[in-house]
Amino acid sequence: MATDLRVKLLLFLSLIAGAAMGHVLSAQPARWDLSAQLKSIPLNFGDVTGLEDQIDARTLDVLQATQTLNRQYFLGDDKYWLFVGYFAHQQFGSQIHSPRHCYPGSGWNIVSMTVSNRLGASTGELVIQRDKDRRVVLYQFLMRGGGTASEYRLKLEMIKNALLRRPQDAAFVRFSTPIGRGESEAAALDRLSRFSELLAPSIEPALPFQDR
Repeated sequence: MATDLRVKLLLFLSLIAGAAMGHVLSAQPARWDLSAQLKSIPLNFGDVTGLEDQIDARTLDVLQATQTLNRQYFLGDDKYWLFVGYFAHQQFGSQIHSPRHCYPGSGWNIVSMTVSNRLGASTGELVIQRDKDRRVVLYQFLMRGGGTASEYRLKLEMIKNALLRRPQDAAFVRFSTPIGRGESEAAALDRLSRFSELLAPSIEPALPFQDR
C-alpha cells in the first residue's frame, strides 16, 4: 500500500512539474553563475594521496552532467573513491541518476540499503557486491536547499526552484571503498564515514550554491 501511494505521489508530482517546466524554465533569468569549481577539492593532503580517474565517453553520455570529478584516494592501505557530478540544468524526466538504479545496471548487486546522517544530512548507505568485489557506498544529492538521499525531495526542490525562477541545479556526491578481508560491513561504513569527513568541507564550497 505504501509503495502504491509513493508511485501515485510521484505521478502527481510529475504532472505538476511538467506544467511548471513548460511555463517557467524558458523564462529563467540568465544571471546565475552555474559553474562549479570541482578542481578546488584537494587531490593530495596530509597522509592522503589521490589520482584522477577518467570516465568513459559512454558513461558521460548517460550521466549528462555539466561537470564531473572522479578520483581514487589512498590513505595507508585503504583505497577510496570519490565521484562528484554537477548538473547545472536538470531536465524533468532526466534528473540525476540514483545509484539504486545505476549500480544494478552496471552489474552490481545491492546487498543492503539504508539512510543515515553520515554526510551531515540525509545520506544513502549501500552495501554492493559484484563477484568477489564487495564495497560500501555513501551518497547524497546536494541542492540549494541542502543535502538529501531522497529522490522525492530532489524533485520537489527542482519544482520549487522552477516556480520561483531559481536555478534547478544540483550535485551528486558519492564516496565508496572496498570491504577489507575480515572487515565487517559496519566497520567499513564507519571507516568510509571518517574518510568522507576529510573531504566534505571542501565539496560544497566548490559548488555554486552560496547564494541560495
